[in-house]
Amino acid sequence: MDIVSNFPVDINHLINSTIWVLLLFSVIASGKSPTVRWIVSCILIARTLDVIVYPWSLTTGSWFYIIISLQDLALLLAILFRFQITNNLSNNNIWIISSFSRKCAREFKLTSNEIMYILILSMSIFINIASLIERGIRKLTEYNPMFIYNAFEPSKWVLTLLSVMAICSLTIDALRGYYADKRVEKVS
Repeated sequence: MDIVSNFPVDINHLINSTIWVLLLFSVIASGKSPTVRWIVSCILIARTLDVIVYPWSLTTGSWFYIIISLQDLALLLAILFRFQITNNLSNNNIWIISSFSRKCAREFKLTSNEIMYILILSMSIFINIASLIERGIRKLTEYNPMFIYNAFEPSKWVLTLLSVMAICSLTIDALRGYYADKRVEKVS
């Protein structure tokens, strides 16, 4: 019985590890496209932080939803404001990051896959906030709604699957050279 109770945790860890390896492959494979490498690197960093912070955040109660929403929001903002971020980083003298940021700022283009990923992150934030509100209703009133609570994990799995599909599509497009050498403006 003890093995069965630990089974979902092991599957979650296996899936997160597989996604992390896929992201690492995507960073390497997207070498010709700084645009794709930027988004995949941001997602890889966010996923790494998520794997590190997630076990602790589960113990924080209601703060869990706020913590994971802030992680999603930070990634969403890193994607939306990529041009400004890379432009600022390229003007600094930070080892390899400045030259990479300069290429990314020069070849800026918001891709359809990034828009899809932004929508996925937005849905994730919406589900987290709705879960927090539902938890607050359960704690502060006698009403005990479980609508979002019961749908939380399946909804997150669907969003994870969609995000993996968006990353795979983005990587395939990068390998095809679809986003390579699409210059927008020069960065000083």
